[in-house]
Amino acid sequence: MRKTTILLYRFVAGVLAAGLCSAGPALADEIFLKGGAKFTGRIEQQTDTLVTIDLGDGVVGVAMSRVEKIVKGRSPLDEFDERARGLGAQDAAGWRTLGGWASRQGLSAQSRQAYQTVLTLTPDDQEARQALGFVLTDGRWLTEEESYRARGFVQVGGEWMTPAAAQQVQAVAASDQARQDAERRANQAEADKILAESRAAKAEERAREAEEVDPWTQVGGWGGWGYGVSGWPAGTTVNRWPAYQPPPPPLGQPTR
Repeated sequence: MRKTTILLYRFVAGVLAAGLCSAGPALADEIFLKGGAKFTGRIEQQTDTLVTIDLGDGVVGVAMSRVEKIVKGRSPLDEFDERARGLGAQDAAGWRTLGGWASRQGLSAQSRQAYQTVLTLTPDDQEARQALGFVLTDGRWLTEEESYRARGFVQVGGEWMTPAAAQQVQAVAASDQARQDAERRANQAEADKILAESRAAKAEERAREAEEVDPWTQVGGWGGWGYGVSGWPAGTTVNRWPAYQPPPPPLGQPTR
């Protein structure tokens, strides 16, 4: 009997839990893209060609041609707005709690909004100051940059460091730059040398080819005129000028 009662209790508890879960609101609107990606937030506007969704830290527009399906539900943004409407204008503790909740939900813009409201009510609120990036330095709340500068730090390459460390980093950077410049000049000089050698070799080759086909180099003497022609058998020289022949006698006169 006791065992039956325990099993019945567990069954009823399970049914109630399932009912509560199924009756609970969805976490947010969801846009599923055809490529498999998904946006989660609150849909602000939807047309036949475009849907815009507020992600909590910015609004994204998606072409409907890329959308596979849209599942609408209750977004954390909706809950933030609802909680904010329920807070009084002077409820610093409530706004502080809301700021922490929004931060855990990934609603960074809404979290900043809540914490800034806290600072308007209690300017020295530690949680709100720290959440907004302020640092307590010498009894004053300063921004991170102001805090570093107040302590004598300098920024190099996006990093804050002491002046001594900054000088060392800059010296190393200058040394690396000088080495890179020297290597670049050496590489350029080597490239120029190779190019010059290549041009000289091509010029020499062209000159050799021209010498092989130049007709003037095949005939002895200037301009091809002279007393001998190259190419005849060894020991043979041909006079390019014909032997003298006297003119023929006039007609009717005997020849000698």
